[in-house]
Amino acid sequence: MKKFLFAGVLSLFLLGCAQERPLASYDDIGLCTLKGQAMGYGNTEIMPRIQSEFARRGELNISKADCDTYIQTGQQDARVKMKTSDSIIQQSQQSMTTNAIQNL
Repeated sequence: MKKFLFAGVLSLFLLGCAQERPLASYDDIGLCTLKGQAMGYGNTEIMPRIQSEFARRGELNISKADCDTYIQTGQQDARVKMKTSDSIIQQSQQSMTTNAIQNL
């Protein structure tokens, strides 16, 4: 039961990170951050769409240096979230193992 509950919570967490909304709805900072998150998660499916949105916009309202900073921030955010998810999974597995041993 705990395993299914945990899987459901984790799925919602991960789906929340991947909710799709139109790329045109992101401001320049958000688009740069999204690109970093996609890179950090290794989401290669969305990258062509992000690049197309950058091309469609042309010159951004923020500098390239600022965009690069937001890209790095997005990558770090993705890494932290993945590390947190891995930690939650590991703790859950340890808990399930402990419970299984205690129930023997």
